[in-house]
Amino acid sequence: MQLLKQQSAAWQEKKAYTIATIVETQGETPRSVGSKMMVLEDGTICGTIGGGVLERQVQADALDCLKTGSPILKHYENRSVTGISPCGGRIAVFLEPCLPRPQLVVVGAGHVGAALIRLSSQFDYSVTAVDTRDTDITRENVKCADAFYLTKDFSEDLLRLPLPEHAFYLVSTYGHEEDCEALASVLQKNPRYVGMMGSPVKIRSIFHRLKERGFSEEQLHFVHTPVGLDIGGETPMEIALSILSEIQMVRYGKTGASLSAGREE
Repeated sequence: MQLLKQQSAAWQEKKAYTIATIVETQGETPRSVGSKMMVLEDGTICGTIGGGVLERQVQADALDCLKTGSPILKHYENRSVTGISPCGGRIAVFLEPCLPRPQLVVVGAGHVGAALIRLSSQFDYSVTAVDTRDTDITRENVKCADAFYLTKDFSEDLLRLPLPEHAFYLVSTYGHEEDCEALASVLQKNPRYVGMMGSPVKIRSIFHRLKERGFSEEQLHFVHTPVGLDIGGETPMEIALSILSEIQMVRYGKTGASLSAGREE
């Protein structure tokens, strides 16, 4: 019951964790089948499957499991640091990663921003919208978002808002000045992805201003702009599909290349 409470707390706080469950034992083992422990993304352990070197091995594999996002069955021998087996037992452990929904923050709830909010909500993203405008149109545009922050300005408010680290961000406000201020703040949020809409002229202008403010080439190179994959289309929903396709590519560490390109004839 205590472990369930800790799982619930981690899920509420949007923390990733792995559940390690003993599913098979052979010989003498410190814990029996069904014993569980939870390994949080910072390495913290809740519960135990026996302690010692074996548990540290499971802990390391559980953290690796969070990187891949895939469950795995692993086998371990109950050995000491010297390699001598105090019990001579073996266990099989099922490692199941539990990852919170990826966070997508849409800065600017205009036509494309609204289309991305609606589209991404169908792909299990937790979507947050941020805008300085409070109109009938923006209120309608953010209906599919999980959260909406109405701010006074993008520069200061994006920094103070409780927006998650490692989130996916789209900057799509209604003006060059607003885009520049929003991008400057977003780059300080340790994002996993940043996309910004804009023409080449606009991008050069904003990047020049941000360089003068101390942003590095590496930081600016991280920004996906012009945003999206080259799949064609010009309507807001088509552009949103292009952007979400690029986000999905980054999310899963793929290339965006056609799957048929490597087909053997």
